[in-house]
Amino acid sequence: MLMEVVELKKNYLSNLSLMRKNTAVVKAVDGVSFSVGRDEVVGIVGESGCGKSTLARQLVRLEVPTAGKIYFEGEDISLLKGTSLKNYIRSCQIIFQDSLSSLNPSLKIGDILKEPLVNHFKLSKQEIHRRIAYMLEKVKLGAGVLERFPQTLSGGELQRVNICRALLLTPRLLICDEIISSLDVSIQASILNLMKELKKEFGMSLIFISHDINVVRFISDRILVMKRGRIVEEIDNKNREYQVRHPYTKKLFQSLPVSHPDKRVV
Repeated sequence: MLMEVVELKKNYLSNLSLMRKNTAVVKAVDGVSFSVGRDEVVGIVGESGCGKSTLARQLVRLEVPTAGKIYFEGEDISLLKGTSLKNYIRSCQIIFQDSLSSLNPSLKIGDILKEPLVNHFKLSKQEIHRRIAYMLEKVKLGAGVLERFPQTLSGGELQRVNICRALLLTPRLLICDEIISSLDVSIQASILNLMKELKKEFGMSLIFISHDINVVRFISDRILVMKRGRIVEEIDNKNREYQVRHPYTKKLFQSLPVSHPDKRVV
């Protein structure tokens, strides 16, 4: 097992707490447990505000859980320090929805891509150049982007840059948090196909988060359905013989467009 999440919780104080005597608590993540195997794609689907992104940020230690544990290759990530923590950061990367705000607008793309290599490896300038050139080719970007600033690139190009930056650290787990939701439909398809190719070539695991059940069905081996901070159902997506039980999951599948009513999944 690559990653195991056990009864993870994240609570926030509501803004209404400032106006009341009693403290109001928002349970953004409420007792979530799941695992990610090696070379596996786990999809997480749910409506906006259900806690998907909060969960993702906890997995990479951008937020501290209120309770629960996250294990990576058997180690509790909350206990990692120094070199062990640096190794984990390198092994578990995340790509966010907003591709532009994820990049420093004052730096050229070439400098943005050099930064993780300089911080995590002892490489010569020639080795850094070769690694960046190799990974740019893998994400289907030309070397011309290296001299450009983020704000001059399209949404699809920006997201490919973010994917490139993450892959330069050779992660074993890549978390994709709504990475195509702000892109045009045609660009979404190209990024999805790219992620499938990269996953296969580099042998990494993925956690693919989306509010779109069709997107998650396309790329995932297993699907976790999330609602109000909890995992309400887990679906085996390999054989496509869906046997969904939870009413919310049924609504997600029933919302999918079909050519004929008889062809609905549920």
